[in-house]
Amino acid sequence: MTRIQGKMSVPKTKRQEIQIYERKLYLDTVANIDELFEELLQKGPDHEDVKDERIPYWAELWPSAVALAKYIEEANLIVKGTRVLELGCGLGLPGILAGQLGAKVILSDYIREALDLAGHNWKLNNSDSVELLLMDWRHPDPNLDVDLILASDIAYEKKSFHDLIHAFKFLLRRGGKMIISEPNRHFAQSFFEGLHTDGFSIISMREDLEFREHKYSIHIHELKLDQE
Repeated sequence: MTRIQGKMSVPKTKRQEIQIYERKLYLDTVANIDELFEELLQKGPDHEDVKDERIPYWAELWPSAVALAKYIEEANLIVKGTRVLELGCGLGLPGILAGQLGAKVILSDYIREALDLAGHNWKLNNSDSVELLLMDWRHPDPNLDVDLILASDIAYEKKSFHDLIHAFKFLLRRGGKMIISEPNRHFAQSFFEGLHTDGFSIISMREDLEFREHKYSIHIHELKLDQE
């Protein structure tokens, strides 16, 4: 776990305007994602980033992040001073909106470039400070103390399910809440079954979304750890 300081490195970007109900937010996104894939492949098969499959999913704005931002805008989960962690933040949209609602926000990701761009996007939309945390959810920090955890589209590989459930148990304190958005992938059902088995209660709902001229049905899950 590393708290990011110093000069940030932001790739060539293009700006997007995102409408969340009556609220407008601005995100700079990577102009050419294919270049990031090429850079990854050029590192060679023995490079740590290639072996760890650090594919630059973070560089794209996914429908699940937009749906999560819409949900926290309308759900009245955040009041001024709420401590919020966005896990695997990518471009940082849900965390940025939480900041506009008055939350004290930590944006976390395990890829430095993602945090650089998320921090840049934060400054486009918020004047308050944000904490940028370089953290791999395979090695979560049990000392983080937050009220609400946000995560969009993180259950995209079966091999990560065990580590994610382990991380949630470390990061989600008793009485805290976690909101996950995901596009209802069939193979992810075993992930949510595993959460039930490991002591989480889950309330699920659906957020219908039109994004980039396509319609999506995104599932939103509220998680709590059952009391012992």
